[in-house]
Amino acid sequence: MRKTIKGKSMFCSRIAPAAPIPRTCASAILAVAAVLSCTAAVAAYPERPITVLVPFPAGGINDTIARPVLQKLGEALETSIVVENRPGASGAIGSSQAARAKPDGYTLLLGAASTLAVVPQLNTNAGYHPLDDLVPVGGIASVASVLITGRKDTYSTLPAVHAAAKARPDLLTYGSAGPGTSQHMQMAQYNLAQGLQMMHVPYRGGAPAMTDLVGGQVDLMMEPVATALPQIRGGRVLPLAISQKTRSALLPDVPTFAEAGVPGYEVSTWFSLMAPAGVDADVLQRLSDTLVQVLADPEIVKALGDRGVDAMPLPSAAMKAYMAQEYALWGKVIKEAGITPQ
Repeated sequence: MRKTIKGKSMFCSRIAPAAPIPRTCASAILAVAAVLSCTAAVAAYPERPITVLVPFPAGGINDTIARPVLQKLGEALETSIVVENRPGASGAIGSSQAARAKPDGYTLLLGAASTLAVVPQLNTNAGYHPLDDLVPVGGIASVASVLITGRKDTYSTLPAVHAAAKARPDLLTYGSAGPGTSQHMQMAQYNLAQGLQMMHVPYRGGAPAMTDLVGGQVDLMMEPVATALPQIRGGRVLPLAISQKTRSALLPDVPTFAEAGVPGYEVSTWFSLMAPAGVDADVLQRLSDTLVQVLADPEIVKALGDRGVDAMPLPSAAMKAYMAQEYALWGKVIKEAGITPQ
């Protein structure tokens, strides 16, 4: 038998082994071979482009945060990262697809507070459990929310909103990108804490909700700063209060909720990169370490900061613990606010 390897001729004789290899030894050899094969595959990861599913329509807060971070992550991993928007069912469709994907590190999910801590508790047919079917690669970002209105003459201050809501319960309406999204849950939490009743108007995404807010079809929206900024700067909506301890440098004239008369209301929308459960531990570690490295890049910190977003470089284990806390928190809000799972 003759083989040619790199131009050198080699001859292999057909010599039978003196004795058969014991079964236990053969099993051990196969096991070692499997480990070496797996190790080699992990060492080579990634060998092809990575797909990140975004479970919401293009143009929303998810895209605003994902694009710069994922582009830099792809550069650091020396591969391409393809972003695919898979909207529907308040993020459940894209999230369930990611959870069912092959756990090889080539299909990931841009998860958010809504899809990882709320939607599966509201949608009995969500098709995934975030704490069991997905594992965090790591935290990406968090962003405060700002209460905004398109009816600037009618509800020009937070006290005016409260007065109207108390005088006629369910008169005021607030929009959201869908049931269980951050706009919905943060307003539900706010109304619960303040003893207010407002009517929730869900949309199929943040963009159509914002369009109706600007047009006055809905009264209010608790919107992430990043996507509220263009509308505020364009004078199309009026900001009433921001949900953080101190005023934002991007919106220096907007009071905090405490300054507007509602102390203690601080809330944010957070985002995490997720992988299907069962992904190889070494692949997960490489992704997590690289993501933390990317989020420390001054260019990324500035790109996020310019959008009103804070980097949230939590590694995998820390993000998993944080997710569990948030899942319990929003489960309590759902129960106390009387939001019925569908």
